[in-house]
Amino acid sequence: LYDRRCGAWSERPVHESVRVNGRVETLASELQHLAYRDISHHLATIDRYTTLAARALYDEGRRAGVGRVFLQPPLAFLRNYVLRGGWRDGRVGFIVSVLNSYYVFLKLAKLWELNRTEQRRT
Repeated sequence: LYDRRCGAWSERPVHESVRVNGRVETLASELQHLAYRDISHHLATIDRYTTLAARALYDEGRRAGVGRVFLQPPLAFLRNYVLRGGWRDGRVGFIVSVLNSYYVFLKLAKLWELNRTEQRRT
């Protein structure tokens, strides 16, 4: 927890963070954060964020080859479902892990598309 008057959001368009000039406290228990109303809302957010993330990666000079587009999403699923324990949340953990791997796929596919589109223009 922090006093919002002492904090400022980073300039990143995706996965922003807060920089605090002051005291920061930690909660003693979990905070349940329900970021999405339903799966449709989650998918709309994924579409918006992957566009922003792909553009940020492109602006940093990053590239996405076909191999990366097809290999990273399954690895993201395994990381979330197996290594981070998504399997403990049952069906919900499975769905969240699938949506996360879809996020990774879509971000890289959009980056690949940007690389191809911009390459044709030059």
